[in-house]
Amino acid sequence: MRPFLVLLCPAVILLIAATSGEPGTPKDEEVQEPRFEQEQQPPIRKIGPHLYRIGAVVVDSKGRSVRCRGRVNMDEGGPIELLACLPRGKTHESVFTLDLAPKHLQVALLLLGVKSGRNPAVEYPEDSVERLRPPGDKTLVFVEWEEPTDDSEGPKLRRRAEEFLYNVQADTPMAQATWIFTGSRMVDGKFGADLDGTLITTYHDPLAILELCDPTVNDDIYYFVNAKRCPPVGTPVTLMIQVVPKVDAQKEGGESPPGEDDE
Repeated sequence: MRPFLVLLCPAVILLIAATSGEPGTPKDEEVQEPRFEQEQQPPIRKIGPHLYRIGAVVVDSKGRSVRCRGRVNMDEGGPIELLACLPRGKTHESVFTLDLAPKHLQVALLLLGVKSGRNPAVEYPEDSVERLRPPGDKTLVFVEWEEPTDDSEGPKLRRRAEEFLYNVQADTPMAQATWIFTGSRMVDGKFGADLDGTLITTYHDPLAILELCDPTVNDDIYYFVNAKRCPPVGTPVTLMIQVVPKVDAQKEGGESPPGEDDE
């Protein structure tokens, strides 16, 4: 197998260079403009066997997964249109916020060989060019956090992201689903996901990086926070995005990676 870094094609290097360096506070992210100087080196470094860091995003090239840190933004209420956004994003309708540069998340998925494309669950207008794109690759999204006890930190838990949402129309927790890598794009010289801080959505947004692959993605009336599942606001979390193997991509929801906690 070729070394992981060999996968850095010129287009990907250019995308990384546009947001070089670690993301700072939300204020810092707002004032930093993309830079495309050729002499800049991609902010990617090896941190362990098969592990690489791109800004604040960690890539596991062997396990084909991406991890990024954030926190619980809402533990009740809705309607919800986003699973995750930036701290300066649409926080009034997002379950989680993530501390990263959006380009780094997209580059991390590209480096794993994940292909962006249309969301097959979206009802695109007949004249939309999106209808001509092949479907994007599927991923699973998991949330990891520590459940505190009275006297110490508790065990580390991991759950499917869908468990944190409640379908108010069906009056049931959200069904298991996959998340399509639609990929964001440049808008007037800026990376689209940077504009509103939109990262992962449950309601169709053409600038999102990942999007729910379910017919409910076509309206914003379906989801509220699942208050029975969600940890308190401010709880640190890690979102893990797991690439669905091609052989499993045809299955509804794919397969859970080993080690997922069961109650």
